[in-house]
Amino acid sequence: MTANWNKVASTLEKHSIHLYPDSVRQGEGFEIAFAKQDSLGFVVSMAPLPTPEPADAVCLDNVYLYPLDWHNYLALRDMLGLRPSVCTKPRSFGTGDRLGMVTAAHLQAFKDYDVFPVLAQQSPRELVRTGRDFRDVLLSAVSGVLEAGYTGKFGADADHIKHEQQLRQAIEAGYTMYTIDLSDRLRDVTQLTPPEIADKARALSPLSQSIIRDHLNMSLRAGGGIRYTLQPERLVQSAITFEDAVQQAVHFYEVLKEHRAEFDLEVSIDESTRVTTPEDHLYVVEYLRRSGVRLWSLAPRFPGEFQKGIDFVGDLLELEKAFFLHAALCQQLRGYRLSLHSGSDKFSIYRLFCEATGGNFHVKTSGTSWLQAVQLIAQTDTTLFTELYRLCLSHLEESKQAYQVPLSAGQFPPMPPSDLKDFLAKPSVRQLFHISYGVLLEEAGGEIRSLLHAHEQEHYRLVAEHIERHLQALQ
Repeated sequence: MTANWNKVASTLEKHSIHLYPDSVRQGEGFEIAFAKQDSLGFVVSMAPLPTPEPADAVCLDNVYLYPLDWHNYLALRDMLGLRPSVCTKPRSFGTGDRLGMVTAAHLQAFKDYDVFPVLAQQSPRELVRTGRDFRDVLLSAVSGVLEAGYTGKFGADADHIKHEQQLRQAIEAGYTMYTIDLSDRLRDVTQLTPPEIADKARALSPLSQSIIRDHLNMSLRAGGGIRYTLQPERLVQSAITFEDAVQQAVHFYEVLKEHRAEFDLEVSIDESTRVTTPEDHLYVVEYLRRSGVRLWSLAPRFPGEFQKGIDFVGDLLELEKAFFLHAALCQQLRGYRLSLHSGSDKFSIYRLFCEATGGNFHVKTSGTSWLQAVQLIAQTDTTLFTELYRLCLSHLEESKQAYQVPLSAGQFPPMPPSDLKDFLAKPSVRQLFHISYGVLLEEAGGEIRSLLHAHEQEHYRLVAEHIERHLQALQ
């Protein structure tokens, strides 16, 4: 920092406001930095900013502080380059930040990798449990962008959208990526008799009928010498399963087109018990394409278990075959990438995924950064950690309602052992804390945030190193 900014930093410290040295940036006719007082962020300048719209500022000892609230964000975003962007690179990576505290650490991890960062990423399910909304998630990401002095592009993902009201809230907040989750609208064909399947096949729309007719016995040649021929009866079952769901996706796309000129549309069919077949994949993508939908990525339900916060569980050879088949469909149908959901901590499969997709992919992580916060709490305050563990166990059934994890309170000791490092490395314990963030933030959010603020640099280090492990494995 220059001598003038060092002076500003000293002035602000007298008021318990910390200025971040790496945040200083210049624009046309202005220079700003970023500062925080506890969790409240400020854009700082040594003169009034030439904002295109009125912005609220506080003058403190001849230093101008603009609180980073929603009003000031709207006034400053274009001048400071803070508007999220659509994806501009073949590889993209989402870093959900449930606490809204570690975007600067995520950017530290990204700096040596040619990967597009999706920094604001939350689902309505997470918003309810954290007491946040789409605006707050975006503001937290923007705070991290300013704090880190990052001037590149970044995305904002409204994740796992199921209802139109959620979609419209994310549109209003200015998100650039929309993940439409179809899992609740799938029809279960496994309970249908052959005559019932025949009846429902005859009732399919002309569009669905044409997709089935045009792709009878279509052959795929995938990497690894894999060949596959689509089976007509499976394609019919795919249409019955997905027709209602993809019609909703088409409607959501039309809503998006009314309000946004550019956006990335992801369709998620991963949160289902049904493993996505090549026939499922083809039907969904073709229905969308023939309906005029421009798809950016598809998130299939791959074979095996993609549980929260732990590595892949299942047959790696079966998964590799699925990766190659779905990647081959992406190449043949063109224009979109594969997306890997519950991508946190799946270190055993990243190389397979990268090779199968040719490096054209999206990976979505979420609670893995939250688990680094839990690790820091265990290292620095065993009393608080023990209280959080007790809350996890007492609210386990409540936390499990939103996540499919094979956990029961009986498999855990009533109190954590003395060796917390090994204890936290256990898959079951990682899952326990992964899904319990809602109740922990509700019951002890103030204590958690206070501790993390007090150990900010160590918190950032743990998060940055962990996310970098993911990015390195995906090269």
